[in-house]
Amino acid sequence: MFDLIYKKRLRDDVETWVEKGWLTSDGAANILASTALEDGRSKVPMVLGGIGVLCIALALAAFIAANWGAIPRNVKLIGIIACVLGSHGLAAWSAASGRKGLADLATAFATLVFVGALALVGQIFHLPTNWPGGAFLVCLGALAAAWIAGSRTSLIVAAVAAISWQIGRSDIGATPLLESLIGLVLLLAILAHPVVHPNRLCRWAATSLLLITFGRWLADTGEALQAGDSILFAMAIAGFAGLAASLVQLGQIGELLVKWSDYYPQRSHGRWLLASCLQDVGVALLCGLLVFVLLFHSEFGHAPLWSPLTTAPVVLTVGLAIAMNAAGFLLSFKTGKSRVLFAAVLLALLAALIPVISPNIVLVAALNLSALVAISLMGTLHNNSFWTLCGYAGLTAAVLWLLDVTVGSLLGQSVFFLIAGVVLLGLAFAVTRMLRRRAPQQATAQEARS
Repeated sequence: MFDLIYKKRLRDDVETWVEKGWLTSDGAANILASTALEDGRSKVPMVLGGIGVLCIALALAAFIAANWGAIPRNVKLIGIIACVLGSHGLAAWSAASGRKGLADLATAFATLVFVGALALVGQIFHLPTNWPGGAFLVCLGALAAAWIAGSRTSLIVAAVAAISWQIGRSDIGATPLLESLIGLVLLLAILAHPVVHPNRLCRWAATSLLLITFGRWLADTGEALQAGDSILFAMAIAGFAGLAASLVQLGQIGELLVKWSDYYPQRSHGRWLLASCLQDVGVALLCGLLVFVLLFHSEFGHAPLWSPLTTAPVVLTVGLAIAMNAAGFLLSFKTGKSRVLFAAVLLALLAALIPVISPNIVLVAALNLSALVAISLMGTLHNNSFWTLCGYAGLTAAVLWLLDVTVGSLLGQSVFFLIAGVVLLGLAFAVTRMLRRRAPQQATAQEARS
């Protein structure tokens, strides 16, 4: 369904681009012909091949398990090594022959055999069970295969293993700093892969690892300080709000630098896609946090959250978000759309953090409602349907909750809707003036191009 909507929109856009002279008729015909062929059938062989590789790996593991006692130990080890080396050799030959799909499947099979081999070797030598340690070794092996062979499938295995390691690794112990640094290195290695080898699943897997890694950092900090539950809750909200705001602003600042600076290096295709993915995750996370703050605003603690000695993750992410917001405003002096983005993100960040300062429900509700409206407006101006959908979804949830809370209290309804109405009218007035100022500039630019 989404492919059909995209192709319909693309046909309309191509027609407009040809009329404005941005695209030749031959180029438009080639684009439309290419999209007509790409109906999903080209991906079927890779999907079937991936399922087949998984089935063969499972069949091999089941065969070894069924004949575990009859197979000598040396034969087991030699067989494992032969399977790993043979599949990597097939991958190398396929890559040299230009068969990238087959090379990725062979590398994926080698990675799956390596994962099974760790468990088999542990059984052979009667090693104690250590799931986090095994996940860490799987991550290292899969990362090596992913980078050496450029395998997307192995990268996904590495990301899943890294997430498992982050969740299951030891609690606060003698070397929490070392484990945090190791987690950071794994995160950077996995995030860099979809930049060099763009792939949608790899981007989402890397982004999921980013959220898990940051969450574990927050948890480690809170546990090390022996903070109460309310303080941990406030830390989590504040930290993730800062992270989400930073992710949204990161891609926009990069885009502005590329647009207005002659010295900033041009972004590659993979970097642009990863930045776009991170922005989408940041917007969705901000909207979810705004609704979550409304539901649980009373759970916020009143501890000194801004001391660098107590909450480094919170101070770092919130401080980074504010600094990036200021930098974005300075860089967006030539475009109103970017100013709207930074203003909406700053308002959302303030709305998510305000319960730490004041638990007043009227103030919290008014700011959260205004921030969700601003995110919806931001998505509309940037022509980003995902951002708009997130804003509308959050706004719907917030309004339903507010009606449930304020029903029965006419005075509360009056005060809330008065504040919300004034804020919304102010936003509408500001946007109207901005659009009016931009209209002559757009007309002048259009005349210059024509």
